[in-house]
Amino acid sequence: MTGPSPSARAAVALWYALGVFGVLNAAYLWVRRGALDEAAARDGLPPSTVTALLVRLTVAAVVFGAGYAVFARLLGRRKRWARGALTAVAVVHVLWLLLTRAAGANVVVLLLIATGLALTWLRGTAQWVKPQ
Repeated sequence: MTGPSPSARAAVALWYALGVFGVLNAAYLWVRRGALDEAAARDGLPPSTVTALLVRLTVAAVVFGAGYAVFARLLGRRKRWARGALTAVAVVHVLWLLLTRAAGANVVVLLLIATGLALTWLRGTAQWVKPQ
């Protein structure tokens, strides 16, 4: 097989998209910071609470996004072990979502992760990254 299989091409694209989606989602929250500050004030919370939450979410988005981008690039370069690395990043991401009780609000992210994992481990992707 010379070029990437359709499943490998789709997997790489989906992992890139997931990384970009996370970073854009964090950026959107920063843009909406005024509304978040107002909501926090109605609940009696100081604005520093919103800032701390946004910083944590941004750091997580950048870390997971970088992991997805780096390992997707390596998968695109036929590095077999990148499939395991992407799986590890995805598992940690899902655990982070569950432990922070943010999984319900991130159903789209969970669906993208599940689809990315399925595409990453399909036979076509496995055959394409198999050593020649």
